[in-house]
Amino acid sequence: MDKIEKKMKKYSYWLDTVDQDFLKDANLPEKSDALVVGFGYTGLHAAFEMAKNGMKVCVIDKCNFGDGCSSKNGGQISNLLKPSIEKLTKKYGFEKAKSIRAEGVNALNWIIEFINKENINCDFIRDGLFHGAHTPTEFNKFVEESKKLKDIEGIETYIVPKSEQKNEINSNLYHGGIVFPDHSSLNPAKYHKSLIQKAKSLGIVIIQNCELLSYKKNSDIFNVETNKGVTNTENLIIATNGYTSKVTPWLNRRSIPIGSYVIASQELPKSFISQLFPSNRHITDSCRVVYYFRASPDKKRIIFGGRVSSREIDLHDSAPLLLKDLKRVFPDLPEINVSHSWMGYVSYTFDHLPHTGQIDGVFYSMGYCGSGIALSSYLGMKLGKKVIKDKEGHTAFDSLKFPTRPLYYGRPWFLPAVVELYKFRDSREINKYIN
Repeated sequence: MDKIEKKMKKYSYWLDTVDQDFLKDANLPEKSDALVVGFGYTGLHAAFEMAKNGMKVCVIDKCNFGDGCSSKNGGQISNLLKPSIEKLTKKYGFEKAKSIRAEGVNALNWIIEFINKENINCDFIRDGLFHGAHTPTEFNKFVEESKKLKDIEGIETYIVPKSEQKNEINSNLYHGGIVFPDHSSLNPAKYHKSLIQKAKSLGIVIIQNCELLSYKKNSDIFNVETNKGVTNTENLIIATNGYTSKVTPWLNRRSIPIGSYVIASQELPKSFISQLFPSNRHITDSCRVVYYFRASPDKKRIIFGGRVSSREIDLHDSAPLLLKDLKRVFPDLPEINVSHSWMGYVSYTFDHLPHTGQIDGVFYSMGYCGSGIALSSYLGMKLGKKVIKDKEGHTAFDSLKFPTRPLYYGRPWFLPAVVELYKFRDSREINKYIN
């Protein structure tokens, strides 16, 4: 513990892989055609579409580059939405459910095309996902799910029995798993930096440390107050996701911010990393409290993240807890140090679906529920097209009601109890099969 506390860096490992001193201060314009609040993936992709349509666009963020989840996530890119097609069918009918689920596939395909077309330097690789079954019952569910995903949704998967699991991950913790070969990964900080640089090349004004304080619509113009002054805009776009505040109360009541904690190990021999991750896939499992992990792009570190406690805690406290869970996956792991410990807020919703649209003239997209890289980029693009009234801005999420709950005002007071219950159930089920 002493070594962790003395040497550990309390910021994202990904930030050490980029030059951070590239975003210079800019002045808040008196007016713009569009003002985007939040310079993460959603806001930047929305800004691209508007700027390409000839609009004068300004993007503000209350933080610096590297402070939000766009540079803090694990870098995994998924094509899956949280609710199954069965659950969505019960609520919306089969055809609508199928179109909703298809947006996950659309998002993955779109971001891959975007990265390749724009030559985005972000260590992108189509490495695939191994999703481990934490019980034999979950493995049997995977077998059933694999066939449905292929036959109904056209999503490629294949089953890995426990006897072949060591080809995917050097761990006996799981009872087999399912592989999603189309899933991908990248370096989130490199991706985020490249997006900001692209925005600047399009003439988009980017202003960091610029916090939205209030706004009021007068006729067709939004009068917007920030800590750096007042500006006017014809279109206001909220792209704050897990960092949504009381300034936008309707959205704040519908977004559930959940802290996700991550560590990076010290540098380790590449041969050792290859032993742990023989297929070089990123890994998740079927536990209720989700953990995600992978090798770093240079194959020198382990990146391991998830929800470590019922409440938000200090990074010095989260690091040893994550390291403990990492050693649960790899019990033969030698004593290693944590080089970086960080956290960021993801946005969940009460129906476990992303939402995008317009409320009182304000455009928004948020609630990616932990699958944000592809969805936020894709839906940010769609949001920009909505603003310019391009029919290609339509998504299957547009007609969905954005639910909230009574007595919820943006602070997830119920989260500690839920997390503790889920962790208890996960631990009980896992321990049942440990000799």
